[in-house]
Amino acid sequence: MNWTHFLLWLAGIYSLYYLIVFLLDLIAGNRKDLPAGTSQELTFSEEVTPVRLSPEAESTPEPEKPTKSQIATEVIGSGGVPITDLFRLAKQEAIIYTRSVSF
Repeated sequence: MNWTHFLLWLAGIYSLYYLIVFLLDLIAGNRKDLPAGTSQELTFSEEVTPVRLSPEAESTPEPEKPTKSQIATEVIGSGGVPITDLFRLAKQEAIIYTRSVSF
């Protein structure tokens, strides 16, 4: 089976599916009309009362600078680093070479 046959079969199956859906919609088309003066409006019966929130001052601690061992652990855990960090880690000898690099 080549792509042309596959796409023709796929188009035929989709056409048959939508034809069946269309025919079922026509058969079950005994929908009730709304009386005059009513609108199709979606309403909810639950009561909701808004609450005013006041902003609270949160003190966030200053992030610490990572150590060399933490950087090496992040490299192993994440699977990759940006190219600028790669050269910095190579200078710090924090990279573990597992195989040769080919360009």
